[in-house]
Amino acid sequence: MGHRRVPFLKVISGKFTLGLFRVLLIQPCGSRSLGAIVRDVGPRRHWYDSVPVQTLIALSFNILSLFAGGLISIFSPQFRTAPWILALFPPILTIRGGIGGIFSGNLATMLHIGLIQPRLRENTPVYYQLISSVFVITLLDTLAMGAFSFTLNLLTGGASLGLLYVFAVVPPVACAIAMAISIPLTSLIAIITFRRGLDPDIMVYPILASVNDIVVTAAFAATIFLVLSGGVYLYLLWAIFLFIVLMTGFLVWRNRDVSFFYQTIREGVTVVIMSSVFGSLNGVFLSGMTSGLMSVPGLVVLYPSLTNALGNIGSIVGSTTTTMMALGYKRSLREEVKASLSTIAQVEAVAFLMHVVFGLVSYLLVLSATPEATLHSLIAAALIGNLVSFLLVSLFALFVASQAFERGLNPDNVVIPVITTASDTVATLTLPVTLILLRVLGIV
Repeated sequence: MGHRRVPFLKVISGKFTLGLFRVLLIQPCGSRSLGAIVRDVGPRRHWYDSVPVQTLIALSFNILSLFAGGLISIFSPQFRTAPWILALFPPILTIRGGIGGIFSGNLATMLHIGLIQPRLRENTPVYYQLISSVFVITLLDTLAMGAFSFTLNLLTGGASLGLLYVFAVVPPVACAIAMAISIPLTSLIAIITFRRGLDPDIMVYPILASVNDIVVTAAFAATIFLVLSGGVYLYLLWAIFLFIVLMTGFLVWRNRDVSFFYQTIREGVTVVIMSSVFGSLNGVFLSGMTSGLMSVPGLVVLYPSLTNALGNIGSIVGSTTTTMMALGYKRSLREEVKASLSTIAQVEAVAFLMHVVFGLVSYLLVLSATPEATLHSLIAAALIGNLVSFLLVSLFALFVASQAFERGLNPDNVVIPVITTASDTVATLTLPVTLILLRVLGIV
C-alpha cells in the first residue's frame, strides 16, 4: 500500500492526514486492503451492506427516469415542427449528469474523510463553497453548451437564427432550477446513507441522477411551455435568466479569495464543456432519429433510463475508486481492473434485472396512450442496450479515475462528468444497433 500527496486537498492536507491517521489507528492493516479496513470502521454493518443490495437500491431509482421520458414524450407532436426540443434534451441531461456528478462525487469523498459533516445546517465552509462553485459551473457550462448546440444545429439545418434565444436561455434556466432543487435533496440522501452505514459512492449519484432526471426534465418541459406559449411567458423566462446571472455574479464575488472554489470551477467547467460538446452531438443524432424512435413506441420514454442506468454503473465503479485514491490507496490500472471485476459483475447482475423492470414499467406508462406498444420490444431494447454497453463504460470508468489521479487532478471533478458523458454518448449510439438487432430478431 502506498501513500501519495493529494494535490486537490493540499490546502487542507492537515485534516486529510488526521482523518486517514484515525482510520489506520482504528483498525491495523494486517494483510487486508484499505477498502476492507474502511468498511470495518464504525458499527457493524447490516445485511444491506453489500454491493449488489446497495446497487439494487440505487438503480431502483432509475425507474424515475421513465417518468422523465414520459414528461418529454408529451411534446411528441411538436418533435417534427420544433426539432430543437430533441436537440436540447440530450445535452441538458448530460449537463445535469456532469454537474450533479461533480457535486455528488465531492460530497461523498469529503464525507468519508471528514471535510463535510453529515448534517444540512451549520456545515463546514467547504460544503458551501462546493455549492457555490456548482451554481457558477451550471451557468457557464449551459451557456457554452447552448452556443455550441445552436451552431451545430444551425449548420445541420435543425435550427434557424430566430431560435438563438432558445438555445441561449432555455438550458441555463432549466438546469439552474433543477440544481436548486437537487442540491438539498442530494445532500439529504448523502447524509442519510452515510449515517446508516451505507456507501455514498454507491448510493448518492445513482439516486441523484434519477431524481434529477425528473427535476431537470420537468424544468425543461416548463421552459418549453414558456417558449411555445410566447407573449408574457417569454418575459418571465428572460426574467428568470437575468436573476440566475445576477445570483451567479454574487457567488463569484463572495468566494473571490477561495482557492478550492476556483479550482472546482476551473476543472469542472473544462470537463463539463467537453461533456456538453458530446451531449450536443447526441442531440443532433437523436433529433435525426425521429423516425427510428417512433418505430418502437415507448422508446422515447425508455431513453432517459438507458442513459441514466449506464451512467450509474460507471459512476459506482468510478466513485468507489476515487474514494480509495483519496484515502491514499492506489494500485496500477491493471491491478485496479482485476480488483474491480467482481464489483463490475455484481453491479451488472443487478443492472440486467433492473433493465427488465425498465422495459416493463415503460410499457405500462405508454400502454394507454400508445396501444401499439409491445412489452417484449421494450424489454428487448432495454436488455440489448445494457449488454452492448456496460463493460465498455465500466472499464472506461477505471481508466479515467486512474488517469485523473495520476495527473494531480481532483478525480471527483473529472470522473463522474466524463463517465456520464461517455455513457450518454454510448447509450445514444447504441440505439441504431438496438433497432437493427430488434429487426434482425423479428421483434419489430
